[in-house]
Amino acid sequence: MTFRGDYISNGTVYNYFRYREKVLEAVGLELAVQLSEQILTVSEAVDSGAERLSIVVRTFMNKARIEPDWTRALITVVRYAEGMRSTLATYLRADLQAGRRQGDFHYAHEEMAMSMVISATLGAMNLLVEDGEVEHADRIAAEMVLQALGVPPEKARRIAGLSLPGEAS
Repeated sequence: MTFRGDYISNGTVYNYFRYREKVLEAVGLELAVQLSEQILTVSEAVDSGAERLSIVVRTFMNKARIEPDWTRALITVVRYAEGMRSTLATYLRADLQAGRRQGDFHYAHEEMAMSMVISATLGAMNLLVEDGEVEHADRIAAEMVLQALGVPPEKARRIAGLSLPGEAS
């Protein structure tokens, strides 16, 4: 849902949403979907599920570094909104399946793998915004997530160290 203008009264918002939590969920969901769609656009030429997943983790981490308030809101919403977790998981599913088909990922349960990736990424984002700058936080988080999914350490480090699409090498 898109609202126009710089200010919307509480009454107007509550015409569309019954509870404050629903407003937060809708806004958080829209922000996460927009970022996910941007990631899909820039990574569509990447065939490797492991590389695409690294791009996702690194992009969310970089967004956390640049916009800590957005990150805090996203973390709060994801924690309490099952719909938000489901939406983020939908974007990850294709990357996990591709990585598995390509022999990079080895996991026992797909839903558990999606939950682990989302939780690990949000946890790393939270660490970044609460404890300050961590050098190469995006690469470290991506490397660790890839390893958790079964990618050998050296390969995970190489993939996490690749330039992001549109980024100078």
